[in-house]
Amino acid sequence: MNRTITTCLTLPLALALAACPSDPPETDADDSTSINITMSGDGDGDTGDGDGDAGDGDGDPATSGDGDGDDGMNCGEVSIAPEYVPPNVVLVVDASGSMVINSWDHDLDDQTPDVTRWNSLHGVVVTVMDQFGPAMNAGIQRFPSEDACPNATQQSSNCYNADSCITNGMPEVGVALDNGAAIISAIPGANANSLEIVGGTPATRGMNSAVAHLEAQSPDLARYVLLITDGAANCTPGGQTTFDLIEVYDDTLAPTVEAAYMDSNITTFVIGIDIVDEYVGAGVDGSPEANPFVGLNEVALAGGAPKNGGNDAEKFFNSTNQDELLMALGDIFQDITECIIDLNSTEQGPPDPIQIPYVEFTSDGMKIPKVEDCANEDGWTWLEEGVIVTFCGTYCDDFKTGGAVFDGTYGCPPAG
Repeated sequence: MNRTITTCLTLPLALALAACPSDPPETDADDSTSINITMSGDGDGDTGDGDGDAGDGDGDPATSGDGDGDDGMNCGEVSIAPEYVPPNVVLVVDASGSMVINSWDHDLDDQTPDVTRWNSLHGVVVTVMDQFGPAMNAGIQRFPSEDACPNATQQSSNCYNADSCITNGMPEVGVALDNGAAIISAIPGANANSLEIVGGTPATRGMNSAVAHLEAQSPDLARYVLLITDGAANCTPGGQTTFDLIEVYDDTLAPTVEAAYMDSNITTFVIGIDIVDEYVGAGVDGSPEANPFVGLNEVALAGGAPKNGGNDAEKFFNSTNQDELLMALGDIFQDITECIIDLNSTEQGPPDPIQIPYVEFTSDGMKIPKVEDCANEDGWTWLEEGVIVTFCGTYCDDFKTGGAVFDGTYGCPPAG
């Protein structure tokens, strides 16, 4: 569901939710949930007996009272059965040489050794897939691919030619539910070296592959890309010379991301790893001359999901240590695997105003408490009273993972 969400749901870390720009492409209201509607009545002649006197038994479930349809009020019991529908998500991850050449103080502890950026990224992907994998159809695309720089050696790992731009035309792992094990097995391990992680930063090529794969999936499901990188993109598609490929910034990345968003309703979140706000790469040094901070800001805005709605100077989710990287991905996954039910998407629509105080939900037959603080309580609450509902805390977890059967009813005021 490509909407701005202001409700925070419970996570091990304190997470803030990403926002979308003010005018995203329209999406169907049922991107995140599918709701079946049934009407019920006891047929005993009192409230739904088929005589048309006092309920919905006259064959017109949209009326109540005397059953003549004059007031249009729905006071028959309406049962709803929400069903969670997981989104399709592709992780597009930077596997360029800089991910292992550069290390960082991942835990902000001077007493522990620094680790490579890839080591941190690998650990974070393991963690988030363990937590969110059952709630989404996930896949992974790396750029460049393991075929990049086939003649690289430990001593001379950064090949300075077109081989550094080789990227698969399809993701290493296609989207599927609870796909964490397949994703982790398809990428180099946490301690990968410069023989396994090598080459340039062909982010556009990785995006093209991921977008084509998502476009081939059902348009009825929400579709997302998480673009994770530690620097400026190069390897511009169609580059004619080695200098153009290696030393020139690929300014086609933002338009590629924007086209995916505007034309195919594929939202891209941009996550940076230790991105600096300065010009780098001057001269013939194997990296493009650019300000990666400015470039990724542009890409984040183009993708439709800038950090904090694009209101901050930093439009993408930057990280300077492993905890920040984990928090960024956790924020995003929590957002896109939301527990929201838009009652407008149901056959009967939202409850009548007089019914709103009598709306109830159950989990495995047990009543779910209505709460006010969804960030810190387990239960359900209105995001928009009478229209949009969200489950909170452990109920949200169960809703997303199928851990319980959820039902709900619209009730009516007691007679008299």
